[in-house]
Amino acid sequence: MKLMPLLTLAFAGSLVAQSYFIKGPESPKPYEAMAIKELTDYLAKRIDGKLTVGGASPVTFHVGDTELAARHLLLSDSLLDDEWHIKSIGDNVILNGGGTHGALYATYHFLEDYCGIHWWSVVEEYVPAASSLTLDALDASGRPAFIYRDMYVAQSGPNHAQLRARIRLNGSDGVKMKAEFGGSFRYGPPSASHTFERYFPAKTYLESHPEYFSLLDGKRRDGQLCVTNKELRKEFLKKLLENIEKSHKAVEATGMPAPQIYDVSMNDNRSRCQCDECKAAEEMYNPSGLYLDFVNELAVEVKKKYPNVFISTLAYYYNEQPPNGGVKAADNVIVRLCDTQTNQAASILEPCNKVYLDILSQWKKHAKNLFIWDYSIVYGKNMTGLPFASEWHYGDLFRTYHENNVSGIFWEHEEPHMADMYELKFFLETKLMENPYLDDKQLIETFMTCYYGPAAPYVKQYRLRLNELRKERNGRVVWFPIFSAFNYIDDNAIVEFNALFEKAESAVKDDKTLWARVRHARCGLDRLICMRKGYGWSYHGPALALDNKIDVAAAYRRLSESWPAWARQFPGEETLAKQVTEMISLFDNAQRKLPPPEVFKNRNFYDFYPNGFVNYRNAGKLIDDPTSPVGKALRVNADASDYYKLPFALGYYDNGNKKTLANVSYQRPHKKGYAWYSGGKVRIPHDGSIFVTRSWYVSQKTGSINSLIGKEYEIYVSAKFTGPLYWADEQGESYIYIDRMLLVEPE
Repeated sequence: MKLMPLLTLAFAGSLVAQSYFIKGPESPKPYEAMAIKELTDYLAKRIDGKLTVGGASPVTFHVGDTELAARHLLLSDSLLDDEWHIKSIGDNVILNGGGTHGALYATYHFLEDYCGIHWWSVVEEYVPAASSLTLDALDASGRPAFIYRDMYVAQSGPNHAQLRARIRLNGSDGVKMKAEFGGSFRYGPPSASHTFERYFPAKTYLESHPEYFSLLDGKRRDGQLCVTNKELRKEFLKKLLENIEKSHKAVEATGMPAPQIYDVSMNDNRSRCQCDECKAAEEMYNPSGLYLDFVNELAVEVKKKYPNVFISTLAYYYNEQPPNGGVKAADNVIVRLCDTQTNQAASILEPCNKVYLDILSQWKKHAKNLFIWDYSIVYGKNMTGLPFASEWHYGDLFRTYHENNVSGIFWEHEEPHMADMYELKFFLETKLMENPYLDDKQLIETFMTCYYGPAAPYVKQYRLRLNELRKERNGRVVWFPIFSAFNYIDDNAIVEFNALFEKAESAVKDDKTLWARVRHARCGLDRLICMRKGYGWSYHGPALALDNKIDVAAAYRRLSESWPAWARQFPGEETLAKQVTEMISLFDNAQRKLPPPEVFKNRNFYDFYPNGFVNYRNAGKLIDDPTSPVGKALRVNADASDYYKLPFALGYYDNGNKKTLANVSYQRPHKKGYAWYSGGKVRIPHDGSIFVTRSWYVSQKTGSINSLIGKEYEIYVSAKFTGPLYWADEQGESYIYIDRMLLVEPE
């Protein structure tokens, strides 16, 4: 045995007796050496005084495959992969486990469970103030409940792989997990998902082999593959086997395990092949049955040569429903069910999520190996980061997954600088991915206390009330929510939450780190305030209820002061800071109200500005325009599409009911320069938009403003037309400029 360097500890300026020693194998493997280093580094931060275990001190830690581990039958090759053990014998403590992660996991569990150390993100951790530490005799062990635990975080830095080992994620998220971190449970090439395009890119094969691709509206197109095509199946198998062979050879010299899973799955779109063969198979087996038939055929052949390899496929979009006709996944096929339907703000056990729960419970009958692809983030323009208290339901979710035979989880939780309460949710997700039967409420309490210090009671109360309001008002926050999904957070709630945050900030005003954390926890609420109370619009009329208690300018100021600085902590800091700065700039109209147009000066109306317009497919460009009273306009190149030719159209569309409520056309512009165009009268639904031009690419959503809904308004749009498309005496390019949209209360 080789004794690792001894640690000499001091406090109060005096040399004290050695409190612990650390031993490893004579020739430690890379991951054992890393476990020893991590234990050495963190105990140096944590212990100042005496470390006692079961009454014994000093203590010797035996990390990895040591002689003591061998004597107690705790060598890595005799234990299950990822299994870990912490065991004290007299004045010795064994830290070891199975496979390439066991010694690491035992070490990290000791640091976390007994020393109180936690890792919040790639940039933040928690180490209690150095002190003496007295522990009872130790005898703990465990193994992660899910064999595959992965998370997509997008922003990764130099310590990203190390963080994943510390929090016991064994998937790589595309990050190279070197030998010192135990390698990873990983997918082989070409990718972990959406591989149709990678195997048969349209730019290479569509012209030469159109029959390989989906038939859409009578023409073979890029979208999906035609999986009933027998020649495609042969070529796909050939490429798949080549990938497996190459990747296995590539790791032979590294000593790390070869990839265990290879993905064969649909592209990331909703296209479906409409050829007779595919349609017939779908009618008989469901789309998922058609795809499983294809994947099963490949998997059977792969198993003949590589019996330990699995083929993974997605149950996604139209494939989410389980198959009919008795189709089941082969034993070496992994079905990865994607959750695109649930109300993320609610428990999976609530009635609103019954559809997804039913799909999950049915899939376990059709797939021996069931993985999950789930989300703790929402998408859509400016939606990411708005507040919803999903953390209170993670315990239900992970336990339900485990009880329905799910064996692997891929979690999507990117945007740590923006996503709602990222660190709290990240902490819960990783802990419950390892052990879904932990007390999730106690985990939340631990996080709040360690992360926010004296501000914890106020932040926790904010999150509790947020969840209570969602339940009371049947709030529904889906994968791609509309802004009105957050209407359960009404003005009274905003006033209540602001009061809690004022107390939270005051409680930590003398601690820069804790204050910054509280301010960032407030970020989602401040964005909600700006978006609802003045993001790209203003109201001309009597003050709305509670407006005098909700200070939009203060919310804007807090975002400007704190959000870019928070983003700069993360890898790619300047890019992220620029991103959030640009988002904050969209709220600048929260600071000002434009004078009413002369024609409407005696009317009450909502005034929408171009920085808030929906600009679908970047149809327009936001420009400075000194001829506009707004000072800016969304300029659309009218030569880009026939839809911008006259007649000029505007109106209103009910997105929720998929119904046009108003539509008015103009055969020619009123005049040169800006003029007002009427779009008719409309009663505002919960989810709808003013649209401009026949393309509908420029629009203004109205669901963010509670006070509009259910009331009748007249639609007006201010637009300017230039160029030969509209005026015979002009030359050059033709443009439409749109600088304001109004919803005017009827006289």
